[in-house]
Amino acid sequence: MTNTKKALKIIIILLISITWMLCIYKLSSMNSNNSNGKSTDIISIFIEDALEITNNYGITSSHPNEQKIERVSQLINAPMRKVIHATVYFVLTFFIMILMNIVLEHKKYFLSVIIALIICIIFAGTDEYHQTFVAGRTGQLLDVIIDTAGGIIGILFYSTYQIVYKLGYKKALKEKSEI
Repeated sequence: MTNTKKALKIIIILLISITWMLCIYKLSSMNSNNSNGKSTDIISIFIEDALEITNNYGITSSHPNEQKIERVSQLINAPMRKVIHATVYFVLTFFIMILMNIVLEHKKYFLSVIIALIICIIFAGTDEYHQTFVAGRTGQLLDVIIDTAGGIIGILFYSTYQIVYKLGYKKALKEKSEI
């Protein structure tokens, strides 16, 4: 890979990572009423759409009223928000792993993992600290742990992809050369 091509890849992945971080901070800047309200509304829409689709295909025959849908949405909201916490850090850490492997040219994989994990933990911690300044929000150690767990899963996913790709690619090259 040429230096220009490598630099361009680094810039693109770095910009994606920074943009993702800014999106996380923007979402964290919402006060608790707006944040909870939006996520509950999204869950309600998802439930309504899922019921409409399954009813149309004869899978279900359920027509709950708005209060039931709202109650279910409120019950699902808290665990769903934790899943979303983990998911956004999964994505962030995945991008950071890509970035680190480009920078280190896939030579120091364990170092890439350590750096990605440290960035994930520090960013999760600063994001939770940032939330202590937002109306109705608090910084929670549990969220840092959940974010870190999402980051670790991102690292494992990336690692699995790399192993499968590299082994599959090398095997295909070997088989092709034997023909």
